[in-house]
Amino acid sequence: MKHNVQYTKTSSSRLFHSKSILFLFFFALFHTAHLTAGNPGSIDSLPEKIYRSVDQLPTFPGGKAALFSYIDENLTLSEETTREKAYGQVLVQFVVFNDGTIGKAKVLKGIGKAHDEAALTLVQNMPKWIPGILKGQNVNVEMALPIRFEFMAMGRFTQDSLTIAEVDIPARFPGGFSKWVKYIGENLEYPESAKRNSIQGDVFAQFIIEKDGTISNPTITKGLGYGMDEEVIKLLKLAAKWKPSYLKGEPVRTLVSDLKIVFRIY
Repeated sequence: MKHNVQYTKTSSSRLFHSKSILFLFFFALFHTAHLTAGNPGSIDSLPEKIYRSVDQLPTFPGGKAALFSYIDENLTLSEETTREKAYGQVLVQFVVFNDGTIGKAKVLKGIGKAHDEAALTLVQNMPKWIPGILKGQNVNVEMALPIRFEFMAMGRFTQDSLTIAEVDIPARFPGGFSKWVKYIGENLEYPESAKRNSIQGDVFAQFIIEKDGTISNPTITKGLGYGMDEEVIKLLKLAAKWKPSYLKGEPVRTLVSDLKIVFRIY
């Protein structure tokens, strides 16, 4: 018997692609993913058989929602994606072994080197699954997970502005750029551990402005430690909603990079 589990995710998820613009790493999941156990039958593999048809499919711990959350939080892309400008679906095949570990991951269908590597790494680093069952026994099961990359605008901070390419209306913080700078200045706290150790410098971060204007996936691209990185993440998570970018009358997600937060001891 062939088993299929269809996973449908809305635009709030985190796998993404870019049709025509440059972007750094991050992930935006907007896909319909069919997680399958392949075609009926089994194949020989050491140390035991790998099955493609089982009584009960392997499941990600916590179910579909937890799987989407894992993808949201762990998909990362390298700067090579700025040159690929790729979009579409990467299909990754892998095996859930009878102890729940993941192995034998490979890309069956790709869209570009950097995107393929990002999807493959995501799967290789997955935590243990709940193994599949055949005739009451845990068995090795071959699975496939499609990861779709969707359109995302690219924004970049400079010293006194935020530039967003190839959108009709760029994302905007309520009140404009000056209000954004004011928000950071009024809410940034210097960690005590950093002050005690006379640590100062610049922390660089990036984040996504979602279609509803909320900030998601704040990430440190160059940190200092001593609680400074955590302070920047907290600052981004507590920020007010932005007005999102628009393209052809529709809101689009925007990846914003090169945010510099300055820590100085005076």
